[in-house]
Amino acid sequence: MYKVVFADDETLVRDRISTMVDWNSVGFSLVACCTNGYELMEQMEKEIPDLVILDINMPFINGLEAARQIRHSYPQVKIAFLTSYADFDYARQAVELNAMKYIIKPATAQELLKVLTEARDALDAEKQRVHRMADLEHAYRCSNQMLMQDILSDMAKSDTIYERAQSCGFHWNADTVFQAAAFRPDRAGRGTYWDNVDERTLLFALCNVTTELAEDKQLGCVQIHGDVVALIGTAPADSIECVMQDFAESILQIVSTKLHFTVTAGLGSVCRGCAGVAGSFAEAEKAMELSVRHGGNRLYTEQDLQQTYCGHTAVWNAVNYIESTYADPNLSADSVCEHLHVSPSYLRALFKQQTGLSIIGYITKARMERAKALLLEQGLKNYKIAELTGYSDSHYFSYCFKRYFGVTPAEMRSKATPKSPKNQVDK
Repeated sequence: MYKVVFADDETLVRDRISTMVDWNSVGFSLVACCTNGYELMEQMEKEIPDLVILDINMPFINGLEAARQIRHSYPQVKIAFLTSYADFDYARQAVELNAMKYIIKPATAQELLKVLTEARDALDAEKQRVHRMADLEHAYRCSNQMLMQDILSDMAKSDTIYERAQSCGFHWNADTVFQAAAFRPDRAGRGTYWDNVDERTLLFALCNVTTELAEDKQLGCVQIHGDVVALIGTAPADSIECVMQDFAESILQIVSTKLHFTVTAGLGSVCRGCAGVAGSFAEAEKAMELSVRHGGNRLYTEQDLQQTYCGHTAVWNAVNYIESTYADPNLSADSVCEHLHVSPSYLRALFKQQTGLSIIGYITKARMERAKALLLEQGLKNYKIAELTGYSDSHYFSYCFKRYFGVTPAEMRSKATPKSPKNQVDK
């Protein structure tokens, strides 16, 4: 059953769409109806759907901007617009965002069913493509396999290692920057499809997915090494950690959603030259051992090994950055990750685990707590408080304030202001 989220600021439209069709009969479950773009992005943080159907004209974050954010952070999600606007420019922007449909209100049940059917067929085709990669036709590429085997086994000090790499199509030299990764199927978290399948078949399926994605991103080379899938990754020195974290998180998500089993991933430290790859790979395997304590279906890094008992540095760096920049209207989960040079999906998972809040939730908390202090301690006007806490629209600030505290700024101010005592008559 695929998941769909619907967003529209009109109550009548939400009620009508939610009951217009039998979602389950088309293979979908309607998991949420959001009233504006802000709520939609919050919902995306909680649970990633397969399909989003949204209006264009919504308060706070309009549909086009929400779609841009979704396309950037969740590129695999299908998007369809349901709107009253027949404007060509809106339709053009929808096409640029790779939206699968642009429907003009009022939509009929037949139109909605057609959208759901097309989305389901596209999602089914993607799933079948991933399953085909798990077929048991696993021919080893001999020269690449021997090269990787020697590098991972710490036999890369030979003067011929780079010549061999060149013959395999890898333009490596002593200055090339590497980072090794390891992936292992979890024993728990498997769908019934894998009940009678041996561990080696699971490993081959994981290797196929990892190989295809690594080739698509031109990231490095992959092979089965013992009981894990090994990746020797290469990228520019200033971006390799973020690239590898993002890649590993993508593998976890693809395998979980498409192949229906979970994976633990490990990342070693960055090194220069092939001679350091074996050490990086050993660290990646060591990092995966943290799953015994913290569970599978996640990525562990060499930093996690160092920070096991005192919290992950990246999370506290993110907290400090948010606390110092909450007044910036452009502050977002993506901008925090970009500033720290950390993969968004990796930091989101770490942040939630360590703080109990999503990144966007913590940004809201930092802004609201500061807004409360400005309101009660300095008695500032709403527009000024909004400006000082990162909200360019005072109405949107008031909306967020009431949503967070349960009362409007005026109501909180009124409750905090002491009432003048009644005049008393001397007896």
